[in-house]
Amino acid sequence: MKNLSKRVSVLAAILLVSVFVLGACDAFGGGEYPSRDVSVVVPWGAGGGTDLTVRTLVYEMGNDLGIQMPVSNMPGASGSVGKIDVYDSARDGYRILGSSMTSVTTAQVMGFSDISFSDWHAWNAAFAPSVVAVRAESEFHTIEDLIAALIANPGGITASSAGVGSSGHIGAIAFTDAVGASFNHIPYEGGNPAIIAALGGEVDFTAQLSSEMIDFIRSGDMRPLASLSPDDMTVVDNAGNTIVIPSLARVVPAVADILPIGASFGLFVPNDMPQDIVDTLNEAYENAIATDNFRSFVDEQGMVFVGMSLAESAAYLQRNASVVSWILYDVGAAPNSPTQFGIPRP
Repeated sequence: MKNLSKRVSVLAAILLVSVFVLGACDAFGGGEYPSRDVSVVVPWGAGGGTDLTVRTLVYEMGNDLGIQMPVSNMPGASGSVGKIDVYDSARDGYRILGSSMTSVTTAQVMGFSDISFSDWHAWNAAFAPSVVAVRAESEFHTIEDLIAALIANPGGITASSAGVGSSGHIGAIAFTDAVGASFNHIPYEGGNPAIIAALGGEVDFTAQLSSEMIDFIRSGDMRPLASLSPDDMTVVDNAGNTIVIPSLARVVPAVADILPIGASFGLFVPNDMPQDIVDTLNEAYENAIATDNFRSFVDEQGMVFVGMSLAESAAYLQRNASVVSWILYDVGAAPNSPTQFGIPRP
């Protein structure tokens, strides 16, 4: 009887330990992934193209996974503060990055981070071309007007962007370099502040993204002069009128070889993340990009749906690094040569 009681006590102790361990796994993120909400860091300010696209994407992913995926904005050092925060976090899948592809591919040549684009797994969901635009009251009514002013006033015309090395900055460089001009770059912490600066007359123009300016273009508050896309863009304004935004290649044919210039948006996790976590996120991503909500958002924002797989996104990062890194380096905007990081010329 005494032995029986002892065995019962031992079994009870084992059961209690098992319950404690299982509870601890749930509490600290073990067990089936995800067992709690997943935090998403956007390394730019709220309201920009990255922020809006990522929020829409992870909302649908959260629905698919049965969790919340709250987004926090962590701007600084042209997006590097947020990227480093996520890269240095635990490899448990509960902190992921929502960013533009370009800011990841140019981090090393810009000297912002030692983290290579190849150190990430990426999901490239949507693309927005850069658009050269001015406020409605601007003296520049056509792209030719702006080009003439740039040539006549070297370094005297100002342009805003979301930060050094951002898509808007690269767009402005590509545009002015193609016409043999220079400009005075005024960086802001995010696409929305850069556009507000242009609207308020703090700068002469911006080359931010179509998705970030689309509402201001439709309302008539901003005047689009040219798109850095291979083809003309069309936008229907709030009055129902069709606005044609000419491709810069129509005015500067030599620029066609490097178009499109803009930003692709999506998600990133470090490439040494456990495969089961990557697989779970990948399935949720594929389901999210197929939703009517996400497809409608892309259309409404004047963007292009791309919905690339992990493999396709990796190839995109490689090409983007080649094109954009060399643009930045050749005009003196990037302090480090792409050759240091094994990035070939396009």
